[in-house]
Amino acid sequence: MSSQKLDLSPLLAYLVDCHEGDLLSLIQSLSKTIFMLHFVPMDTFSDLERQNVCHVLMELKEAVTKVYLTSEKGNQGA
Repeated sequence: MSSQKLDLSPLLAYLVDCHEGDLLSLIQSLSKTIFMLHFVPMDTFSDLERQNVCHVLMELKEAVTKVYLTSEKGNQGA
């Protein structure tokens, strides 16, 4: 990854517009998405594609969960 700063404003705008800024809502949506992927017909994706997609979604969910827990911890200390 380059050392230049990333513009994450579109991601933040999505969070505000679609989840009203609620990280827990986004985490729940990611969990539901991962769960529903298990019901997509098996011949839709190869096993490797399914594994990779689930992995990416789980990593995203984990990252958002860390942000959520950090922000909750900070809010409790205030």
